[in-house]
Amino acid sequence: MLISHTHKFIFFHVAKAAGISIREALKDHTEEPEHFKIHRPAKHLNGQLNPLYTMWETMLLHAKASDAQKILPAEQFQQFYKFAFVRNPWDWQVSMYHFLLKETTNPRYELVKSFPHFDAYLDWVIHTKNPFPKGATKLQKTVLADEHGKLLVDFVGRYENLSQDFQSICQHIGLDIPALPHLNQSNRTDYRHYYTPKTRQLVAEHFAEDIELFGYQFDGTYSPLSCHDALLMHG
Repeated sequence: MLISHTHKFIFFHVAKAAGISIREALKDHTEEPEHFKIHRPAKHLNGQLNPLYTMWETMLLHAKASDAQKILPAEQFQQFYKFAFVRNPWDWQVSMYHFLLKETTNPRYELVKSFPHFDAYLDWVIHTKNPFPKGATKLQKTVLADEHGKLLVDFVGRYENLSQDFQSICQHIGLDIPALPHLNQSNRTDYRHYYTPKTRQLVAEHFAEDIELFGYQFDGTYSPLSCHDALLMHG
């Protein structure tokens, strides 16, 4: 989560949806929310990374809109322009899989590395309540919606339309950022090659809330946005 008092916006970071690149692009125009400044512990303790700092960093990185709504002044949360990016759930699972395999210091690294193939990883994700580390949620909607499933943000961009959607956001908040940096990318084949008919259906069933809310289909296309989704740019 990033907040800008000068440009009056809040960015919510959904894991593996270009959040690191967006944070880098916006860093000169944003601040840490006061709530997190007050409770920030020391980064290192006795020459080692302080686990409490890691917890604090996790809260800041993937703070939920519902939590921000409780913490921030009501007027500020209502008036500031709130946005985020989401990703095709089938592609998202493959991206998270490679991320966990790449980060050797990640607490899930050894476990994920032990899986013989992607199918086994997906089975573990489905049957684990909180599979992802550092505050990343099992469903993308958890970061952006309230307990009733209502979106709390003004705009949801798509990873698949990243450059265009980000430029629309910049125009709305009054920033001139020519292009996003490409950070934290992984080298892999098309996500569709990872799936069998069975695993494709498993994602459809177990991540149906994201698929329905954000209008995705397996082949990478998505349906027209419906009126109950707060996905259209507010004027």
